[in-house]
Amino acid sequence: MNKQIDALKTIGEVSKELNTPSHIIRFWETKFSKLKSVKRKNSHRYYSKEDIFFLKYLKKLILEDGYTIKGVQKHLEKDKNLKFVSHEEEYLELLNEIKTDINNIINEK
Repeated sequence: MNKQIDALKTIGEVSKELNTPSHIIRFWETKFSKLKSVKRKNSHRYYSKEDIFFLKYLKKLILEDGYTIKGVQKHLEKDKNLKFVSHEEEYLELLNEIKTDINNIINEK
């Protein structure tokens, strides 16, 4: 069963998707106020699509670019209006246009 793209994901699902242990995600949550999971009655953490994009960005900065936690905090402080969004809808629309063009070319022959 696949969840909708906009559905909240559990910390376990996010951990698998990012290949990052859940304790690291919980730690990052204590260090970055922008990352706010939703906690339900059962005390489980749920993350939005925007949270997941932010986590991917954190992971890139820390593991690939070599930032420290403090370095990431300073980096984020410089650009407080930084938005973490997906362009999935735009990409899907573009792919559908390409598919239509290909089908038109095939049907012309």
